[in-house]
Amino acid sequence: MFFKGQNLLPRIVFDREALIRKLSKIKSRFPRRFQRLAIISLVLFTLSGYYPTFSIPPVRKAAVYAQLQEQKGEVVAASFSKPLSLPHPGYLTTRYSPWHPGVDIAAGLGMPIHPITEGEVSFVGRDLFGLGNYIEVTHQNGFKSKYAHLGRMFVKTGQKITSENTLGEVGLTGNTSGPHTHLEVTLNNKYIDPLPLLPEISNMPVSVAIRR
Repeated sequence: MFFKGQNLLPRIVFDREALIRKLSKIKSRFPRRFQRLAIISLVLFTLSGYYPTFSIPPVRKAAVYAQLQEQKGEVVAASFSKPLSLPHPGYLTTRYSPWHPGVDIAAGLGMPIHPITEGEVSFVGRDLFGLGNYIEVTHQNGFKSKYAHLGRMFVKTGQKITSENTLGEVGLTGNTSGPHTHLEVTLNNKYIDPLPLLPEISNMPVSVAIRR
């Protein structure tokens, strides 16, 4: 005679069934942890103001840049009708590298920004991954320049400009720890170091003498 609710399965089979039921109720936390890790990594990457270039291998890329730097005089003479100018007075805070495809020139908030040479405005807008408000200018012979972290912007797409025009003002948009212009230069859509093409930029702020 069997009583109601009595287990009729052998002990081993019963234990196995109980274990399977218990394991089936356990939810894997790996996907959720992975998602959190991915989100945190993306946030940290974005806040760092770090703009990597996805080019492999970087050594070969650096060699190409070195050749361009050695031929900077020929490049400027052959590509531009007159020497390039700085977007504004200031001092260099971050140099060019394969992981930072431009230079940062610090200046006072609201300082006018000028194009490094004549050209046509090809983009005016905002970047959500660190650059903030930026303007891109297309120059002759495959050159382009980009100016980022702007506050106000005064030009529009398709506008013809010279170095006398004001693109905008130094601002704090995007990921930046202080007012500066992030300047990028590309040749045929490949990043190059702007420093060899530009007038010399001081590495430190110009000290101001205080009159007593």
